[in-house]
Amino acid sequence: MYVDSHVHFWQPARGDYGWLKPENAMLYQDHLPDRLLPELQAHGVEGLVVVQAAPTAAEAAYLLELTRSGPVAAAVSGGLDPFAERFASQLQALRAHPRFTGVRMGGSAFREERSADDKSRLRAALDSLMHAGLTLDLLVRPDELAGVAAYLEAVPTLQAVVNHLGCPDVLELHMEPWAAGMERLSRLPGVAVKLSGMITMAGGLHADLLRPYVDRLVRTFGCDRLLFGSDWPVALQAGGYGDVIALFEAVLPADLTPEEKGNIRGGNARRIYRIEP
Repeated sequence: MYVDSHVHFWQPARGDYGWLKPENAMLYQDHLPDRLLPELQAHGVEGLVVVQAAPTAAEAAYLLELTRSGPVAAAVSGGLDPFAERFASQLQALRAHPRFTGVRMGGSAFREERSADDKSRLRAALDSLMHAGLTLDLLVRPDELAGVAAYLEAVPTLQAVVNHLGCPDVLELHMEPWAAGMERLSRLPGVAVKLSGMITMAGGLHADLLRPYVDRLVRTFGCDRLLFGSDWPVALQAGGYGDVIALFEAVLPADLTPEEKGNIRGGNARRIYRIEP
C-alpha cells in the first residue's frame, strides 16, 4: 500500500554524522532496520528509500550493505560532496550497486556566494547525475529554493526530489518565499516533492497547519509528482510511525481519486526511485 520515500538508518558509533548529539537521547542511539520492520509490516509498507544521514561515501556504502537483504525492497540515496575531487570516482563506484538511486544535497550547495570553481563543480555533478539516470534529493529551506531552481533549469530532465515539502514555516503559516520557490520548481518536469517530515514540522498531529501547503503542492505539482515519506526516526520526536501515517492521510485532499492517492502513497516513489517489488 505504501512506499516510504524517506527513512534513515544510523549507528552513532560510526562517527561521521556530525549533527547527531548525545544530548538528544531519542535520536542518539542505533536506529536500524530491525527496529522499523514491525511498523512497516503493521502499516503495509512495501518499499523504502533510505536517505543519507552523513555526507560521506562510506555511509552510502554502509547503507547499501545494511539494506542488502530483507523483506522490504529498498533504494539508497547517499551523501556525496559535489565539490570534492573524488565525487566522480565515488559516484562511479556506488553506481555498481543496483540499490543505489542517487545523491542528496543541502541547499547551501546552491548559494550564490559560492566561488566560480565551486559553481562549475556543482554543475558538473548535476550533469553526472542526469546522464547516469540517478536522482537528486534536496534538503532545502524556502530562501534557498530560487537558487536551487536556477541550477536545475539548466538540467530540466534531472530527476530531483525536494524533501519535507521544501521545509515551509508551517507553525507561523508563512507562505513566502516558499510558495514562489516551489511554483518555479514545479515548471521543471523532473522535480517532485516528498510529503515527509510533516509531523516534526507541525509539532504533532496538526493537520490544519499542513493542509494549506499540501493543497498548494497538489495544485502546482499534481498527484504524479508527490511522494509519501515518514522521516523515521527523526519523526519519533513528535509521534510514532502510525501517527505519521495518520497525519499523511489526514492532509490528503478529500477529492483525490483512489488512483491519485495510490500514486502518492507508493506508485510515484516506485517509479522515481526504481523500486522493484
